[in-house]
Amino acid sequence: MKKKYSVLDNLLNKLKYIFTVLLVFATFLPLTAEAQWQGNVVTNSKRDQINPMITTDGSGGTIITWQNFYNGKYEIFAQRINSSGVALWLSNGIGICEMDSNYSPVIVSDDSGGAFILWQSYRGSATADIYAQHLDSNGNYLWVKNGIPVSAVVFEQDTISVIKDGLGGVILTWQDYRSNNGFADIYAQRINSEGDMLWTANGVNICNQAASQRGPKIVSDGSGGAFVTWFDNRAGDYDIYTQRIGSAGAVQWTTNGVATCTMASDQLKPDICSDGADGVIITWYDFRSTTDYNIYAQRQGPSGAIVWVVDGVVMNNNVAYAQIDPMIVSDGLGGAIISWTDFRTGTTADIYAQRVNSTGAVQWTATGVIICTSANDQIKSQIVSDGNNGAYITWEDHRNIGNSDIYAQRIASNAAINWAATGYLICEAPDNQSVPMLISNGNLGAIVVWQDFRNGNNADIYQTGFNISGFVSSENEGNLIPDTYSLSQNFPNPFNPSTRINFQLPNAGNVKISIYDAIGQKVDVIVNESKSAGNYSIQWNAGNLPSGVYIYKIEAGSFTDTKKMILVK
Repeated sequence: MKKKYSVLDNLLNKLKYIFTVLLVFATFLPLTAEAQWQGNVVTNSKRDQINPMITTDGSGGTIITWQNFYNGKYEIFAQRINSSGVALWLSNGIGICEMDSNYSPVIVSDDSGGAFILWQSYRGSATADIYAQHLDSNGNYLWVKNGIPVSAVVFEQDTISVIKDGLGGVILTWQDYRSNNGFADIYAQRINSEGDMLWTANGVNICNQAASQRGPKIVSDGSGGAFVTWFDNRAGDYDIYTQRIGSAGAVQWTTNGVATCTMASDQLKPDICSDGADGVIITWYDFRSTTDYNIYAQRQGPSGAIVWVVDGVVMNNNVAYAQIDPMIVSDGLGGAIISWTDFRTGTTADIYAQRVNSTGAVQWTATGVIICTSANDQIKSQIVSDGNNGAYITWEDHRNIGNSDIYAQRIASNAAINWAATGYLICEAPDNQSVPMLISNGNLGAIVVWQDFRNGNNADIYQTGFNISGFVSSENEGNLIPDTYSLSQNFPNPFNPSTRINFQLPNAGNVKISIYDAIGQKVDVIVNESKSAGNYSIQWNAGNLPSGVYIYKIEAGSFTDTKKMILVK
């Protein structure tokens, strides 16, 4: 009889436990949807909003522009988001150009709380021209509604890259098919804050060599002019060329540009940054091995002279399979940090990075440092300075099969990875988040914007900021010091097998976070160390534990708090 009672008792206890789990699940699940910050809404108008581009508003916030699909045509819209994540202009943005067929907007700050926006505009034509608009800090048009023409000559003008000119205006460069020979040339223009074209009407010729010139990128020369780099087919395969243009619109180097790299086979899609000494550092991906692409870089002085070894320095030591799509940022010490998409596994794409110093010597491991090698593909990296000689890198991440999310990493100048080895989760809302774009917030942090399908078949635009600790919140401020202690609900919840726990500390001191099972037995301690005041995020992996309810507890000074979470395998 005792034995039968024991079996029945155990069964009742198990049923009670399952009921408790379900009750906790029902209690906590709705709360967790609000607990993890998944980004500030820039626009969610139930239309397709794609191709977001971002710039700072100079006050810790951002101005964002994008393509908006409405009434069967793409228009250009923009929105300003303040440092607390609040939209300041009209709901779902203001129309920058509402004429027919507008694409690929780019944006740059005007240093007065507003921005310059430039885009490709067909407006009833079979070919695209380039138009521009200047907005003030309140979103008012400073130029004619629907924009002013920058280049409206025959045939196509596209692939715009833009910078501030340092004097209240902008300099832009683009691909231009006006020669009508089927090949693109490179042109540039400078515009002041009033919308006056300061150089030759419809743009100054940067290169019109009798072949295709593509993919121009631009960086300031610090003197009111700019450096422009591109990939160039004049020799029968693609090489890298660069030109400097002065503040008055006169090219400074050899006509049609100085060769940056003319190695055999193709060199493609360069990116460019300042070397801090009136010259530039340029990176590209390179097929000289004839078996796969590798990442190379070169430095050129203010007069165009090649500084490093002829045809460039390899950044990844020719490791197997393809390395493509490099992005570059200055390290603030005369060198640069470069990120790229890397297929060295032979099957999936990962993100790697390398630092090169002012003499052309790679500073990290010869083949580059792992930024993320999680399952499936990591692609489309973007990079900005962290303000301390290192960099923030963000990317589109496909580790969750069927969905893409946004992740980021901070890497120090000594190659130290500051956050979780697999990257810091920026957003994993339902469905796809893609095409991240990244800027510094000017206060040791960064802000990322992306297109987001969480609300169904139409893409929306979201953005958020993170600080030096990797803490994502509605605030875009850099090293934000909180006013009070707090422990956030974990996310996701329920989870399997990893979850993230955020907490904040107004004062420095020892922090301990312990994990207990449902009967109060300690199963793990995930933090037990001294930490500075600030915001933190810890990822916990419960892969070795059974399904059930767990409790996590924080102890920091006199502050303690506990919360429940559910592991479901």
